[in-house]
Amino acid sequence: MTVEVLRTGERWDAYVTAAAPDRLYHLWVWREVIEETFGHRPYYLAALVDGNIRGVLPLIFIRSRIFGNALVSIPFFSYGGVLADNAQASEELLAYAAKLGTELGVEHVELRQGDACATAWTGIASKVTMEVPLPATADEYFNSLSTSRRKRLRYILKNQFRAEWGGLESLATFYRIFATNMRNLGTPVYPREFFANQLRRMPERIRVLTLHDGAQPVAAAFLTAHGATLELPWAASIPASRKKEAPMVMYWMIIQRAIEEGFRQVDLGRCTPGGGNYEFKRHWKPVERPLHWYYWLAPGASMPNLHADNPKFKLATELWKRLPLVIANGLGPRLVRSIP
Repeated sequence: MTVEVLRTGERWDAYVTAAAPDRLYHLWVWREVIEETFGHRPYYLAALVDGNIRGVLPLIFIRSRIFGNALVSIPFFSYGGVLADNAQASEELLAYAAKLGTELGVEHVELRQGDACATAWTGIASKVTMEVPLPATADEYFNSLSTSRRKRLRYILKNQFRAEWGGLESLATFYRIFATNMRNLGTPVYPREFFANQLRRMPERIRVLTLHDGAQPVAAAFLTAHGATLELPWAASIPASRKKEAPMVMYWMIIQRAIEEGFRQVDLGRCTPGGGNYEFKRHWKPVERPLHWYYWLAPGASMPNLHADNPKFKLATELWKRLPLVIANGLGPRLVRSIP
């Protein structure tokens, strides 16, 4: 068995699609999206036996003077890591990744594996994803909610929010709401091209929901379809709309639409147990699934902690919240490329 860095994606995608069709983020297209948007160098490793792929590991090299260099599988999303036929292929890929990390001078290699796996690398599972199993009809799901939740939904739906589903043409409105929300949270925003590149390359997979209160867009969501799952990586709303509970209406409309399109679950995205986002999501009857991430550390390096809840970033977060929006939107995309 040998490990090589593949340069083209045809064999890669054929292997991923056959081995694990539910592994959306292992597909070659994400290499293209990330490289085109952020300029990061990809290393897509394949374990080969007689020229046939037996396992893959997508890695992105992130160079940062502020946060240190890293190899991440894959950045900006919740999933990645090793996909292999057997333990030998997995071990060969991890050994090559550690060797590559040493050659590139990274402080760590991060695998966003999702599921637990057998490895000697250091593992953590501080985040969970919230997956909502879907029944055959929206009425069946609605009736499964608590009495208080059904009552609140019936009441707020009388506000007559209007839902608009779109694609690339809806990006400007989504991004305006999303960028404002990120500044308000004290977090640098992704560049608009990050979302545009996804929409251009995968128009059949992406759905953009915009929620209007009268003529004003007040909330928006960026969703990705894969297999039987509709995933919600990003959603945002303007502060004034929360008094009318626009986020609750938006989540209901996402779940309703997913059922209508025949999806079997909605992935509400990762969150920290006990946090405000977690508390909001748990009312939608999700199944919580720990997200297992694994790390190889260079000699002398410590575990990375680039999360917004890190106390070291508290002052920076508070200062970012006070930036004028035009400055935050200008600086954010330059900074966030180094924060996987």
